[in-house]
Amino acid sequence: MMDQIGRVVALQGDYAVVEVERNRACAKCGICHMGRTDKMFLEVKNVLGADVGKRVLIEMGKSSVLMAGSIVYLLPLLGLIAGVGLAYLVNAFYPLPGSPDWWGIGAGFALFVLTLAGIRLSEPAFRRNPRFYPAMVRIVEDFEEITDYCGREEHE
Repeated sequence: MMDQIGRVVALQGDYAVVEVERNRACAKCGICHMGRTDKMFLEVKNVLGADVGKRVLIEMGKSSVLMAGSIVYLLPLLGLIAGVGLAYLVNAFYPLPGSPDWWGIGAGFALFVLTLAGIRLSEPAFRRNPRFYPAMVRIVEDFEEITDYCGREEHE
């Protein structure tokens, strides 16, 4: 599990905006580093009825994180490799004018871009899938010291 402790900073209907600090696992990932701050804001369904200022434990399944990373990073790489391979395969049966290396680079780049476009066009479907959303699992009391979440300790 990818667990994170954060503080509720705002309520928006049935959702809570939770401020969390990036930890070591986040620093190595880089998938959501939009700014240069150590803070991230997550919109999470407020199933626990947490109030502004409360600390909460946010959880996202490890398989969901790995699946999202695979979609974003692995699929475009596979598209690139497939494009290069496809160009050489086509060149073996139907010789292309010019260097097959340039055709490979062009086809690889084209499939890379098409894969990224496909992921971007599929984004609404991923947004509707609750599997890819973090979940609020419990309210953490201010006196609690949590040491077993995503590989680091928190002292507040």
